[in-house]
Amino acid sequence: MELTFTLRRSAILLVLLAAFVWMGGLDVSYLHHNRYMSRAWLISVIIFVAGSAMITVVDHWIGNLDRMNLRWLYVVMGVLMISGSLMYQHVLRERVKIEMGEPKTDES
Repeated sequence: MELTFTLRRSAILLVLLAAFVWMGGLDVSYLHHNRYMSRAWLISVIIFVAGSAMITVVDHWIGNLDRMNLRWLYVVMGVLMISGSLMYQHVLRERVKIEMGEPKTDES
């Protein structure tokens, strides 16, 4: 496994991280003083950053004679990690709303 930092890959990584910040991925105002929620939030941020890095800068070559790149596998795993991280943060925000006794935004 090797890291390949080209201009295009680095730009895509920066765009992914900027979009995460813009969507409120680093907003900790809703966590207040709950240590367990803070730890879960930190884990979701680490999963998102690792998934973004896997999508953009990771190359993995296997084989000696007929070399094959497993980059597609890392892209799929990275997309799954990013999706999971975003869902996890959504669940954390909803959990905080429930614990604080705020009304739900979704009328069902």
